[in-house]
Amino acid sequence: MFSLFDPVSWEPAIHATEPASFWFWTCALCVLTLAALIAGFLFLLRAWTVEETPLSLIRSAAQGYVKLEGHADLMPGPPILSPLTGTRCVWWSYKVEERNGIGRNNNWHSIEHGTSDDLFLIRDGSGECVVDPEHAEVIPANTSVWYGAEPRPLAGPAISGFAMTSRYRYAEKLVRPQEFIFAMGFFHTQGGEAGTAVINEEVAQLLHEWKQNQAELLRRFDANHDGVVDQREWEAARQAARAEVLAREQDAAQRPPTNLLSKPRDDRRFILSTRREVRIVRRFQLWAAAYLLVFVVGGAISGFVISTRLATPAPAIPAAYSGP
Repeated sequence: MFSLFDPVSWEPAIHATEPASFWFWTCALCVLTLAALIAGFLFLLRAWTVEETPLSLIRSAAQGYVKLEGHADLMPGPPILSPLTGTRCVWWSYKVEERNGIGRNNNWHSIEHGTSDDLFLIRDGSGECVVDPEHAEVIPANTSVWYGAEPRPLAGPAISGFAMTSRYRYAEKLVRPQEFIFAMGFFHTQGGEAGTAVINEEVAQLLHEWKQNQAELLRRFDANHDGVVDQREWEAARQAARAEVLAREQDAAQRPPTNLLSKPRDDRRFILSTRREVRIVRRFQLWAAAYLLVFVVGGAISGFVISTRLATPAPAIPAAYSGP
């Protein structure tokens, strides 16, 4: 008798499965197992990055990848209001889903969603920094889910329809003014006198942008018209880029300096959260443990079914001969 928890009982089904079907599903299981291993290590890397990046004060933060803690606040100007409930906030994300079917066939599909990209401030007592939340991984503590009969909610989460009978489901995530916020991202001071590291980084970024348009690069710097930017011509391009960056920084120096936190230009994470650092690290570690558990279980199952399939099945014992 087949039992999910008794691998020995799987053997007849493993040997009876058609080869094409068996190897297709076995390969799919191996790919998913490998993906779980990679995901587990990525979450461990996230946890390690959060722990090992030193905490900085805004006033003395170095230019580059930093970790900040403070309180969120609105910038001067019109307030930021969430689309579903009209709540005053510094960041929002929402989703509206519609139900297909009733009862057990209640599948939900998204019909509307959005995420705020408005700038807001983070203050830590030593200074303030403008946050550009575009492309950030936001982990808010305020998440509301409620139900209703219309594509847009007629009331907030406090007055909700019934989950089993309502046609629409609403979800809203918020970061409110004065709420604690943890942030990791690229810190850059605009205006004032730029340091050498910032200038060099901007020169490299400008050269990278120029290389994306080879025709224009050749038109400007291919002095001998051989269709190639050689070392001497590339040095001329580098000097031109540096002159352009210095001119730009000279103009910016006339304005008061502004601190800006945004998505890093490399592959490092841009994290905004209203949870404390220890909870973020624990969250990443739990996800890592879950994925690594999937890897161990999936690897064990893959190894068992492959070894069982490749093993020669035991011959059937013929019935005793009873004679004519």
